[in-house]
Amino acid sequence: MYQIKRTNKKFLGIGLIKILIILLLVVGFVFLFSTSNSTQSLVSNASSPFFMVGNFFYNNLNKMPKFFSDKDKLVTENIKLAEEIRDLKFNIIDFEILKYENQKLREQLEIKPIGDFITSSIIAKSPQVPLDSLLLNKGLKDGINNGDFVLITERILIGKIVDLTKNRATVALNSFADVTTYAFVARTDEPIELRGTGGGSIKAKVPIDFDIVVGDEIMVADSLNYIVAVVGVVAEDTPFGFKDVFMLLPADVSKTNIVFIKHFENE
Repeated sequence: MYQIKRTNKKFLGIGLIKILIILLLVVGFVFLFSTSNSTQSLVSNASSPFFMVGNFFYNNLNKMPKFFSDKDKLVTENIKLAEEIRDLKFNIIDFEILKYENQKLREQLEIKPIGDFITSSIIAKSPQVPLDSLLLNKGLKDGINNGDFVLITERILIGKIVDLTKNRATVALNSFADVTTYAFVARTDEPIELRGTGGGSIKAKVPIDFDIVVGDEIMVADSLNYIVAVVGVVAEDTPFGFKDVFMLLPADVSKTNIVFIKHFENE
């Protein structure tokens, strides 16, 4: 006799029930999340860090092209500035070479204004020598005397010889402290007494009705009239009835290397 094996007819039914349960859970989960605000907020809070990280990378990726573009502009500008600096250095070198050659040429040819002048080179300026003074490379043996005029052009007088040795001469500029110069206003011929105050400055005190204005040239007389100062400021001191007149030398001595010496004929 053969024993007949019984077939498990419940297997199909149990599997179907499991599938239905899973489907019901999924539907319930979707319904729950679609209707509950608190649940939505919880999900949103849980997922917000991921969104923030995503936004950070998205925003920075958008800025990347601009970053590289700005960097390229800076590199181009730096290259251009470096070229300009190099060109300026070359121009300065060229200027110094021309300046040196011009000075040597003037010394060799003894270029000077028309008349009885002695050409001399400036070998020391402040701070090597006292403020508002110069040291020249010529002296007594070259025919220079104390009180001689020192000019930088035929008409611009910057000072006088105040000390001499055989081969050297010291110049006190018109702006040397407490140096007094008796001059006149070129525009009106009115006499004026100048006093050096140092640092290239000259001062005068005149009556309040004295006719003098900014820009007036102040001169001294010899065989020619020489410019010794230019008015820069006029300040009225009304309570005391005076004007304070502040002047400057008529040229920038710091850029001068050659001067011309002329004997003061009215001495």
